[in-house]
Formats: sequence, structure tokens, C-alpha cells
Amino acid sequence: AERRMFSKAIVNTARFLRMPASARLLYYDLGMNADDDGFVEAFAILRTTGASEDDLFLLEERGFVLVLNEELVTYIAHWNKNNYIQKDRYHPSMYREIYDVDKLKQECIQSGRILYTQDRLG
Repeated sequence: AERRMFSKAIVNTARFLRMPASARLLYYDLGMNADDDGFVEAFAILRTTGASEDDLFLLEERGFVLVLNEELVTYIAHWNKNNYIQKDRYHPSMYREIYDVDKLKQECIQSGRILYTQDRLG
């Protein structure tokens, strides 16, 4: 995917804004590099950005991400609140076979996105 979004309902909260800038920037970098299900290999992002594992674990402590294993495969907790991917553009994650995405969503994410149809005149 080439485009990613971040919900103001997530990034404008006191819980998010009270974190150090390095942790907030890491959240954006993780989100930009995540696959269509919200999974990202955080180790590569830490290496390329110079962020620390402490920043990643702070994001986890605050409930923004879930680190899934020692290789730092990470799930963005509010993925569906931040991003909506159309079915014709969606590519399933290679991590879907390892992790139950629906269970992760139930544990980590607030209510899903409500879509309204668009009416056109003419």
C-alpha cells in the first residue's frame, strides 16, 4: 500500500501526546510501513529510524501496539480506526496464518468503522 491514514481520535489524545516525540514518531513510522492487516516488523523500522526498543515498549504499554514475538512483529492496535482498505485493494498479511486477526481486533481495537453509502444525484 502506498497510502496510510492516522485518526485524530487516536493521535490527539493526551495518552498519545504525553509520550516522548520519539515514541510518537515511531508510531507513525510503524503505521506507514504496516501491511493491510496492521502487522509490521518493528525491528527493521527501529533500525532505519534510530528509534529505541524502549519507545516500542512504551507504545505497547500505552495500548497503541501489541508486540507479538521476540522478532518484534507488531500489530497496530487501532489499525481499523486509522485505516479503511477497500476490498479490491486489500492484500492479506502473511501473519494472518500465525495470528488470529479477529481475536487481536477484539482485544485491542475499539468498535469498528461504520461505513455510510454515498448518494449521487444525476
